Amino acid sequence: MCRLLLIALFVPALAPAWNHVGHKAVAGLAYDLLTPAARSRVDALIARHPDYQRWLTVEAPKEPGARARHAFIQSSYWPDTIKVDLRFYDESRREEPATPTLPGFPDMKRRTNWHYINIAFSADGTPFPPPPPVNALTQINMILGVLEGKITGTSEADPIYLLPWLLHLVGDVHNPMHCTSRWKKDQVDPRTGTPWSDLGGNGVSVVGSFNLHAFWDDALGITDTPGFVNGLVQFLSAKGKEGSTVLEPQTWITEGARFAETVCYNYGSNGTGTRENPVTFSQEYTQRARELARERAALAGRRLAGVLNSRLH
Repeated sequence: MCRLLLIALFVPALAPAWNHVGHKAVAGLAYDLLTPAARSRVDALIARHPDYQRWLTVEAPKEPGARARHAFIQSSYWPDTIKVDLRFYDESRREEPATPTLPGFPDMKRRTNWHYINIAFSADGTPFPPPPPVNALTQINMILGVLEGKITGTSEADPIYLLPWLLHLVGDVHNPMHCTSRWKKDQVDPRTGTPWSDLGGNGVSVVGSFNLHAFWDDALGITDTPGFVNGLVQFLSAKGKEGSTVLEPQTWITEGARFAETVCYNYGSNGTGTRENPVTFSQEYTQRARELARERAALAGRRLAGVLNSRLH
């Protein structure tokens, strides 16, 4: 029981929004839609990031333009990789000591609370709290302010450090499961016995996947190779045109929360979602999930390009 409780408590910090494939496809689509001026700016910023060399793996192309695109794509998943990087520490855990700040970083915090915003809902009247004060929306807006030069003078206000975060967080909030969480009377905190959140679907067990959140993370595919990612970019390039000019992050999140409630959690009654009685998805649900995931990822890429083109010129 204690081991299961510890797993449940740490899942939110470890769960990504889209896996490697999804984030890289969003970034690849965005990069291909950048203006020459914006592309030149992002290439320069990415090349000055302290972890730039880590993104130039053996798969990195030699041609300079392709190499810059590769680094941009790889950087989009970096905020998830630092969750298990021993150079960094989880500042949300009081007992975890800070690690030494390395050159080029403002600090070595993992900032796990940046990845989501829990716009909670309940279908049975269970009370729920407001979103946390620091969340994906507050941080996207902060980063956009830094890129525009409107926010300066803080340790985090460094566009070199923050650009990979922007690539990542725009992808995050276009995954509906990072926009909301569900509260239910029969879903209780094992520490207190009171109703609590399902942690963005992490508390809903699913047949064939770890949980509801993980199912949506993987909805764009799990083959993390340049060939597959670039193929997915080409596939997504035909999607997401309607709504792509909506560049207000609050709107993106409102959309995601609505889709979470009406689509992601609308899986029927074939299972309760407990470990003992996991949910089994119908073929129709799985197909709808894949379609929605592709549309949201395409929008994420187009909107990411839009905010970069409008601010880096």
